[in-house]
Amino acid sequence: MIGGPLGATLGAALSTDLFQGRRWYGGKGRALGAVRLVDAVELGPADPAAADPAAGPSAVLAIVEVLDASGAAERYLVPFLVGPGSAPAREAHEGDGAWRALAVAMAAGRVVRTQGNGALVCRPGLALPAFAPGGAEELAGWAERPLGADQSNSSVVLGERLLLKAYRRVVPGLNPDLEMTAWLAEERGLRLVPALAGSAEYVGPDGAVATLAMLQELVPDAEDAYETTAERLAGWIAAPGAIALEYATEDAAELGAILAELHAALADPGELTDFAPREAAAADLRAWRLDAEARLDATLRLLAADGETGADLRAWAPAIRDRLADLEAPVSPPLLTRIHADLHLGQILRTPGGFVLVDFEGEPMRPVEDRRALGSPMRDVATLLRSFDHVSTSAERRAAARGWTPADHAGLDIDAWRRRSRERLLRAYRDGLRRAGARIVVDERLIGALEVAKECDEFVYATTFLPDWLWAPREGMRRLIVGSAGSAGSAGEGSRR
Repeated sequence: MIGGPLGATLGAALSTDLFQGRRWYGGKGRALGAVRLVDAVELGPADPAAADPAAGPSAVLAIVEVLDASGAAERYLVPFLVGPGSAPAREAHEGDGAWRALAVAMAAGRVVRTQGNGALVCRPGLALPAFAPGGAEELAGWAERPLGADQSNSSVVLGERLLLKAYRRVVPGLNPDLEMTAWLAEERGLRLVPALAGSAEYVGPDGAVATLAMLQELVPDAEDAYETTAERLAGWIAAPGAIALEYATEDAAELGAILAELHAALADPGELTDFAPREAAAADLRAWRLDAEARLDATLRLLAADGETGADLRAWAPAIRDRLADLEAPVSPPLLTRIHADLHLGQILRTPGGFVLVDFEGEPMRPVEDRRALGSPMRDVATLLRSFDHVSTSAERRAAARGWTPADHAGLDIDAWRRRSRERLLRAYRDGLRRAGARIVVDERLIGALEVAKECDEFVYATTFLPDWLWAPREGMRRLIVGSAGSAGSAGEGSRR
């Protein structure tokens, strides 16, 4: 633990209560053992635009190590307000100004020495002048408010112009969200991602680097694509008149074209070594299958005591393994490129001008280097198709919760919507790749196997972190393996994937 007055003040404020029940804490379901302060950095006044900034609290970012009962350790970023004087430290919440102080440091390009002999390295992005022409001084006067979205990170809106996203779990390595956003926005100038306005990294005393936060454009009038799609579909299902299928599936066609634009850019990265494509080898394909089977086995263990869902999964397991074997039998060696790696509708913003892709972190359960690795573009396609399936089930559940039953008139045939959305997404994706001249083969057999693998991932996610989400992979896997539409069930939602 770091020493000195600041270390003592922060140490007195640390407790396991800072982590219990938090969405960003990855140890859900595990008993907490202890917490300890690893490092801290002072950013200055939490409200630098106040009449007397020194009279108010200072913003401090702490690196805190959390140990579970088994002794396994993880590190997290926790903001505090400290002082003034002998006042105790308290956790800073979204809107308190601690994240704004970090954004000001990014805008100023500050390098700040930490209490533990590390460094906080802050950099402005190329887009910063477009949103804050006055730089750090202007940004210091902006209001800070919570984003108000369900996330595994912490995000705040600054001045209604910029969004600061803090990566609460501190892991060594370059976060692919920052890496991909910087390349797509700054190097390729693609408007399908928000512009980059700044970043912050922590350099430990051992030289290890971890991405702490990213500052980017606040996309105006943006809505969560999962939520808006679920609500639209629920309304259309229960509508008294017929909803035209082509009208209802326009989003699928648009997203197929956007995904082709993204993948075409990533398949042609120029001389950027970390993005250089290659053909998949037999060892890659075998690793995909073994990884998916391991997740299936993990889910079977986790659901051993779950009567209905566990019984379903055990009954489907042989057919699931048969489908996963297709991972090793593509029509040709797949091209491996950088990909989004977790492209569900909750990572897509609906705006008046079209869709915008966000959150390029990859699967949050996997190590950073795995998330930065090359992958098949078909994995993004499969993940997005699974998300369309999940949102359709969510819509059925919402309609049922509002009194609609399958015996009633259906304004939209949701099974037909699922089929047509898939057709239109894949057709638009193929057409976009062809227009771009991308050398990516659309292998529907591989896509199908990756969809099954994705549902195995979703089972692990749900059983480990969010049991209320189990309905999504259960009904999704049922349709993949059995072909049944399943049951609408109850109205609980869980997450947005």
